[in-house]
Amino acid sequence: MSPDENGITDKSSGGGFDNITRIIHLAMAVVLTLQMCIGLLVHDPQTRLFLYLHEYVGILSTLVIFVEWLWIYTASRFSVLFPWNRAGISFIVRDLRNLGKHILPEGGDTVGLSGFWHGIGILSFTFMALTGIILLFVLPGGHSILGQRSTDFALYTRISLYHKLLSYVAWMYLAGHVLFAILHQLAGNNVLGRIFLFTRKQ
Repeated sequence: MSPDENGITDKSSGGGFDNITRIIHLAMAVVLTLQMCIGLLVHDPQTRLFLYLHEYVGILSTLVIFVEWLWIYTASRFSVLFPWNRAGISFIVRDLRNLGKHILPEGGDTVGLSGFWHGIGILSFTFMALTGIILLFVLPGGHSILGQRSTDFALYTRISLYHKLLSYVAWMYLAGHVLFAILHQLAGNNVLGRIFLFTRKQ
């Protein structure tokens, strides 16, 4: 384990991912990133197209997130994604200290900063999906999914605020996730190939 030219050491175990994990990861990467980008345009006063796209892609995103939760349950990955006990927190602290020494946290299904950050991302996307589904039913002006002319603007505004605040967390997660993937790649650990190439698990 040696540093690259930037002084960053990659301590990833280099283990592979099974193809189900790869498929779900790819679906989430494409659908959720598309949904978040469309979300930046929903307030465009020139067209309601982005709002309708945001609604339909939001429903698809919710289905993808539901499948992800099923896979988390099936693969028993709760301890990796939500290491909120004393032992898990100690691993997160260790990884944070190692970052100060230019040592990257282990990638993949490992308890520590990587798994914790993935868990934060999944929770933020999940609560965004839940608030988004609620908004579908309370959109005022006859634009709700049921076509009802809701006049509860206070409820709509409150849920919209929660939805928007959660989007900031999701963007921070996505930026951190991509950043560390790039750093691992530059340090010589082919994380992009291991998660996106559909080959046999190493």
